Amino acid sequence: MKHVRFMLGQSRFQMMLALAGLVIATSAVFASGASFTATSANASNVFSTGTLSMTNTPSGMSSTIATMVPGDFHTGTVVIKNTGDVAGHFYLQPVTITGDTKGLAAELRLVVLDGATEIYNGTLAGLTQKDLGTYAVNASHTFTFTVTFPDGGVGAENAFMGASTTAAFNWNAVSIPGGSR
Repeated sequence: MKHVRFMLGQSRFQMMLALAGLVIATSAVFASGASFTATSANASNVFSTGTLSMTNTPSGMSSTIATMVPGDFHTGTVVIKNTGDVAGHFYLQPVTITGDTKGLAAELRLVVLDGATEIYNGTLAGLTQKDLGTYAVNASHTFTFTVTFPDGGVGAENAFMGASTTAAFNWNAVSIPGGSR
């Protein structure tokens, strides 16, 4: 009887073992998905940023204009160049006036030309931001500044005797998306 029990016990164990093997094999087949896969790569993509920079080459407007009398004028030039590697939109910012005695900046007349194109014509104190347009890489523009002390007639300008003012012309540029293409 022990022998029969041993055999029945062994056959139950073998059946359980066979059933477990069948479950594991079935799971492996269904879990694999049996599908094809493929992969492709575009290696060596490099991304970098550009630079936007400019040079400001003064040739006369960075000097002191002294002893002006009514009717005098002074002309000077400034070359602005896009020295970066992307295009930019350039601006002449409002003039910064300091040390203005007797309101001279509101009396002096200023004309700014980009080549033959007039950018501004008004008082020195009245210059507001001027849109200069887009400059490609290495593009340069020569700006001519003419400052005039108007002659209002005999004695009309006496109120400005001994007056002085200091003006700073500032330039600004903003990069353009896709500006290097």
